[in-house]
This record gives sequence, C-alpha cells and structure tokens, in this order.
Amino acid sequence: MSVVKIKNKKALEQLQAKLTLRLGRKPTQQKTLDYCVMLANQYFEQLVQLVSQMPILTPEKVKRIIETTERLANEPYDPNAKFDNIDDNDIYGL
Repeated sequence: MSVVKIKNKKALEQLQAKLTLRLGRKPTQQKTLDYCVMLANQYFEQLVQLVSQMPILTPEKVKRIIETTERLANEPYDPNAKFDNIDDNDIYGL
C-alpha cells in the first residue's frame, strides 16, 4: 500500500461527513478516496479539463521567480498592478 499525502484533508473530512449523513454510516477515508478515484476514471475528460486549468510550476519558473524576487526586494508593491502573463496572475492571486 502506498502512502499518499493529502494537502486539503479538511475537504476530505467534509466529503466523508456528507457521505455519512446521506448513507447513515461512516465510510472510511480510504473508501472515500477509492470512490473518488473511480469517479475520476469514469469522468476522465472532465478531470483533464479541471487539471489543465492549474498552472504548472517548473524548476525554470521557480528560478525566474526567485531571481525576480531578489532583484525587486526593495521595490514597493502596487496592489493595483495588472500582469500580462497569466502565470503571474495565478501566482500572485490577482
């Protein structure tokens, strides 16, 4: 068995709680994840669309971000700034 780290454990717990209320019994987190994987396989194209919208952080992008951060460390931040690059918007949450 593999060990999987879940970043959003709260979301898994909420899903498990909803299932418990609906089913009248509490499925284990393992079973809940197993069913999620089954659904992901059944609706694979929708999963691909969802995942393809996530930005990909490559080592090159990380290096550029670090270099730019160091270069601009003493510049004041403009909260009204708009970015041409969609990756920048994703990174800065604008």
